[in-house]
Amino acid sequence: MSASTDQYGYLPSTPPALFAIVYFGIAVIAIVTQTIFGKYTHYWMFTLALTPAGEAIGWGARYWAHSNPVDWMPYVIQLCSLIVCPVFLSATNYILFCKIAEKTGPKLFLIPNRIYWILFVILDIISLTIQTIGGVMTSNAENFADLDYGSNVMLNGIIFQFSCTVFFVVLVAGMIFRSRAKGITLVSVTGWPIMITLWLSAVMILIRNGYRIAELHDGWKGHWIRTEWYLIAFDMAPMAVAVAAYIVISPSHCLSNDKKVEEHKRARLSDCIPLC
Repeated sequence: MSASTDQYGYLPSTPPALFAIVYFGIAVIAIVTQTIFGKYTHYWMFTLALTPAGEAIGWGARYWAHSNPVDWMPYVIQLCSLIVCPVFLSATNYILFCKIAEKTGPKLFLIPNRIYWILFVILDIISLTIQTIGGVMTSNAENFADLDYGSNVMLNGIIFQFSCTVFFVVLVAGMIFRSRAKGITLVSVTGWPIMITLWLSAVMILIRNGYRIAELHDGWKGHWIRTEWYLIAFDMAPMAVAVAAYIVISPSHCLSNDKKVEEHKRARLSDCIPLC
């Protein structure tokens, strides 16, 4: 790509980039620390750490781009990293849902809980694969015409992820209603903090994916992608809120490893220890 090409439509700002680098960098450390030293052992929480790690890398590339906005490399890094990394947050939500479903009993749904594990793993792998392929195509692009091919693949991956998240929200709502019908309140099983984390992170993913769909559909010269505060408000902020929810109300402190409802009820709200 020629050095005269205007890739961003603006000069990437350093304050939001620096904030994101520090914020998400600290988030990675907090998540890893909680996973290792938390009250309850949930090694699947390492998956969550990949989201703030990707955010830190993406915003680090944008900080780099401030000093050299015509350089193609930081543009591609920030684009691919920021688009792909929320997939791991979705994966964490799926795992948490399955863990909660296990605690409510084996007959909450007509389909066995292990089927949901398999289904969500397949859905997340498909979403990650599509977006990764789009990212590879984007990284090899030499102009905006080539970039369109990769962006279309990425767009399809994000739409797929958005659809999966909508399905996930419907499934969580179904879990709440079916558990109540069986005389089980999820708050008594998991505590209200964990349910807030699950719902809040799912909503943040929907907001972020909705923005990315509008952005990529609008094109590389469109208003959405060439307005920086949209990226800050509808991508960085939702991811920051979702990650913060998992840190402040961490499953490592609030979600016991007991699979039986009666045993899990012993894990009281007072057990939830914010941060580390």
